[in-house]
Amino acid sequence: MSECIYAPGGDTFTQKIPRDTMALDISVGSNTTEIINSTNAPADDIINAELLGNSNLIVDGVDVTLNPTVGAGVLQTNTVSAINGANVVVSGVAGVTAANAITYNIGADSSLQYGGELLDVSLLENTKINFDANGTGTLKVIMPTIDLNLSTFPTISGLSNGDQLIVEKDNLIGANTVGNQVSFDEATGVLQVQFVSSGPIPITTNLASFQITDYPAGATFSIDGSGNVVFACYLRGTRIATVDGEKPVEEIQAGDRLLTARGGIATVKWVGHRKLNSSRIKASDAIRAYPVRFSAGSLAPNVPNRDLYVSPGHHMYFDGKLVPAMLLVNGQTVTQEFNRTSFEYFHVELDQFDILIAEGAAAESYVDTGNRDMFENAASVAMNPDFGVIEGRPQIEGIEVVRGGPVIEALRKSILKRAEQLTGVRRVTETGLHLQIGDRTIESVNGSNEGSVRFELSAPVDGDVIIASHSAVVRDTTAHARRDLRKVGVGLSQIVVETPSGRHAIDLQDPRLEGLHEQQDVHGMSMRWTGGAARIPAALLEGATAIELHILRTYTYWKKAA
Repeated sequence: MSECIYAPGGDTFTQKIPRDTMALDISVGSNTTEIINSTNAPADDIINAELLGNSNLIVDGVDVTLNPTVGAGVLQTNTVSAINGANVVVSGVAGVTAANAITYNIGADSSLQYGGELLDVSLLENTKINFDANGTGTLKVIMPTIDLNLSTFPTISGLSNGDQLIVEKDNLIGANTVGNQVSFDEATGVLQVQFVSSGPIPITTNLASFQITDYPAGATFSIDGSGNVVFACYLRGTRIATVDGEKPVEEIQAGDRLLTARGGIATVKWVGHRKLNSSRIKASDAIRAYPVRFSAGSLAPNVPNRDLYVSPGHHMYFDGKLVPAMLLVNGQTVTQEFNRTSFEYFHVELDQFDILIAEGAAAESYVDTGNRDMFENAASVAMNPDFGVIEGRPQIEGIEVVRGGPVIEALRKSILKRAEQLTGVRRVTETGLHLQIGDRTIESVNGSNEGSVRFELSAPVDGDVIIASHSAVVRDTTAHARRDLRKVGVGLSQIVVETPSGRHAIDLQDPRLEGLHEQQDVHGMSMRWTGGAARIPAALLEGATAIELHILRTYTYWKKAA
């Protein structure tokens, strides 16, 4: 069963489709935009689309299989776009010629797959793919079993760090052959994805070729262990101290001689790199994935001498101690950049493990622990990308790895003090606690720190009440090594409402409360941290003349100078 939609020329058309539909037939008229989304197409639906003269089909946030047919015409430009996490599989395109080709757009967190045994010369020669995903798009091309002789190649534009291209060859029987090598000619912009067989005499087979446009000078491509073609460019990498002066990490090659932090010279054995993009990082891996930035001068005067980015598990060197970068984050001068959409790491392996000088700061060289083909995290710098603590580091006299205790506390105190000097912010313990009702600010009548804090209401509550205070990420302001990313304000053990008829407590587990962290036990007492702006709905405060907040814990907060 299928439902047919016709979108007349010049319109944008969306229509609800019965949910028992097995396939959706649409005809997109000339100069018309048709939108397929969750309101009119079930997940994993099949879309039979007729594209007529300069039409535009948008698949928005749903997974579909698309069978497009291009209407006859001259010099038509038909567009299919996957946006907002859509995953589109194109199967069985018909009617494509040089005069009426299809352009595919791949948007943020979206993917496009096309190919297989139905792929022919006309489809490939006239296909254009545009990435508009900021490093979060994926294109998968499955080549047919029969080799195709193309006079022109499919065109790919808009590639950026993190975008993925996967090429396979359909074998009819058994698993597809996945590309494991790339060749890129910067002079012509032609990218070839190849398969190199194993064995004593490797055989190289070209699976597919693409015409890459708008790539920058110096662009390079590689392929990872999963068959993803990785685009590497825009590298303004970390400067590493060499015997010939500082050199960007991406320009360092095996055999180069580097200066070490302990006054020696070491030879580069291998340089590798790895990219990540945010759409493929699980929340549980974030703290071990996103790069840590040490701003210039954050560790000591002129150390580093400009901003330095490393992976969170990368160890920095301090007077014989190696400390993971993630344990030094303070939220001001040492930050973790969770807002990056894509990033790339470089690692530098020496002939023998040692301490390098990166942007004037001492940092370890790469250690191979069996993860040579599994590099994580990224951005314009970094060495040794990994999601966890490095193990297998050789024992070197005078070098010790520390992850807690007095050494970390002393380092963090020093870095926190420098942050105050460099930024003008200061650490404070006063909470700044107050209530906000619309544009009204209500201060407490008896202070704002631990204990019972009372707020008297001179007027009826005419809206939700915000419990507002200073806030801080747990790990940022403490001298202790923490990995807690919660943003906390004040720790509430009780909320008491006073009305003309008496007093009553609001259950801290009431699901109508907003902006509170999960309940935790503090020496036998239940407590919930606010996030700095907890909300009490007006429905829980009818007739209130006063509110008492029982504060069990406060924290140390960053505060800008007045």
